[in-house]
Amino acid sequence: MPTVSVIIPSYNHEKYIGECIQSVLNQTYQDFEIVITDDRSQDRTVETISQFNDPKN
Repeated sequence: MPTVSVIIPSYNHEKYIGECIQSVLNQTYQDFEIVITDDRSQDRTVETISQFNDPKN
């Protein structure tokens, strides 16, 4: 189980979500998980999130 959980709430944040995720992934501390909640965005938020691949899985 990761030491830190980064929780990102999102709704129609296509413009920002990729940068947000990348910012978390760029941290030097690596014992974390990212939990993103999306409330049925109407833009391409989910597609943007899906472009990220976690090599730890």
